[in-house]
Amino acid sequence: MKNIDKRFYNRIWSWLLCILLLGILGGCHPDASNLYDSLDDLANKRLAVYQGILSDSLSEVYFPKAELKDYDNTLKIFLDMEAGKRDAVVMGEEVASAVISTNNDYVCLGYIDPSADEDERIAVIIPIRQYAPHMGGKADMYTMLESWKERIHRNVFSNDSWHLITGGLCTTVKIFLGAALFAFLLAILLTYMGINHKWGWLYHPLHWFVFTIHDIPSVVLMMFFYYVVFASTSLSGVVVSAIALGVYTSASLTKIFKIHITQVSKEQREAGLMLGLSSFQTYRYVVFPQAVRVMLPLVIAELKLLLRSTSYAGYIAQKDLVKAVDAIRGLTYDAFLPLLIVSLLYLLLSWLIAKSVEGICQKLFIHD
Repeated sequence: MKNIDKRFYNRIWSWLLCILLLGILGGCHPDASNLYDSLDDLANKRLAVYQGILSDSLSEVYFPKAELKDYDNTLKIFLDMEAGKRDAVVMGEEVASAVISTNNDYVCLGYIDPSADEDERIAVIIPIRQYAPHMGGKADMYTMLESWKERIHRNVFSNDSWHLITGGLCTTVKIFLGAALFAFLLAILLTYMGINHKWGWLYHPLHWFVFTIHDIPSVVLMMFFYYVVFASTSLSGVVVSAIALGVYTSASLTKIFKIHITQVSKEQREAGLMLGLSSFQTYRYVVFPQAVRVMLPLVIAELKLLLRSTSYAGYIAQKDLVKAVDAIRGLTYDAFLPLLIVSLLYLLLSWLIAKSVEGICQKLFIHD
């Protein structure tokens, strides 16, 4: 028991250290050379220009030495800014106001008067953590904490983000549970027919089909089932994903079951039968406990792989956890926190899968 508790606490500490490291990498404080006071500080920086709004004449006046890159997608602009590929964005005042009103992580550094043939002013937006008046003084730590608090609320606990995360989590769990159940049933059936040599007319084509399917990437298989095999049916994407991933995983589970069950010596099965046990009781009390001890880590690993494969559901327009990240990024222009939250959810689900399978096997088969 002490060893189990020690392993559990070590894993918790490992998770916390990883979260701390990711937090440091994702929200490190800029140095003084990257703090901006006015448009003059951006003279030789890397600027993103939205829809080519900055003319050559204006760029020569305000940013003569800057590296300019045109964008036609606001999400791509702000993801590049978060990744450190761009230092500021130049866009129309109306679009800039809409961005700032929905995201407090950005601030307008200043405005550029429009050219002769334009009426709208041009705004220059930078991350608020690089705005010198905001980051100066003794309130640095307080403002950073407030900024993180607001950022967490916007990316996790706001109505839109929360619904996206919970909806994506439910979809992922549904696909996983359906695929796991289908994979176990199909693998048990194939293992039973393979060991007892029954129903060869069904076993051989089914065995060939399952193991051939396993050589196809799971994402391609999922798309093939959804857009071709079940295209004319009314089955939902969740059901089709569960069937496709269930067939894919059943091949690995069949190998694991068959190899480890047949490794238990024939003499032990015969001894159980001689003691008066039925064939089912022999497998239940003699064969399975020995096989399960050895194959349990492999089964857990396959289930974790199945969980990771559910992230491909977005390719058939299913709103799983990964799809939720894309939607939240489109709302908040933030990549770090949504990805961190989804990563933690996958870690939690993997841990729950391992503990659940271990508990079930301990209860049913392994009796010290």
